[in-house]
Amino acid sequence: MQGPEGFEQIALPHLDSVYRAAVALCGRSDDAEDLTQATFARALERFHTFAVGTNCKAWLFQIMRNVRIDHFRHRKVAGNSVPLDEELLPTEAPAEQTVWSNAEDLLENFSDEQIIRALKRLPEDQRLTLFLVDVEQLSQQEVADITGVAVGTVKSRTSRARDELKSHLLSYAKELGFTGRNR
Repeated sequence: MQGPEGFEQIALPHLDSVYRAAVALCGRSDDAEDLTQATFARALERFHTFAVGTNCKAWLFQIMRNVRIDHFRHRKVAGNSVPLDEELLPTEAPAEQTVWSNAEDLLENFSDEQIIRALKRLPEDQRLTLFLVDVEQLSQQEVADITGVAVGTVKSRTSRARDELKSHLLSYAKELGFTGRNR
């Protein structure tokens, strides 16, 4: 089942997961939407290479990572550009959105403000690794395949990210009484 029907049945159910990962990675819903769209466009183009029966979500995350890297490479060569007509357009007040308007809104729906700040302070590679391991619950091997690093690097990034979160949140946890004694 490698045609468009197969793509709809196998890949499209992972749209929300890919979008959540893109928001966690990009930090803004506009960028996340663009990344998600580009990811699914490339996945549809290359769906004939997908091995049916394997982890489609991991395959999509790997495509997303590659699309993001390609975008950065292109931007590095071409430089940032803003079309002139967009600069001259009057800005409208953004429509009020209740969820998923940016990474902060997304994370606020699931966690505390202090955790959001701590997550934003993590380097991108650690934040993505932690998201894929702890939120999407992919195996370390799958995350290694997606990010193009060794399993040991995934373990190290996950451990460092958790340690960093712990150090950022320790004083807050003490304030809330989650720790019995000072460590």
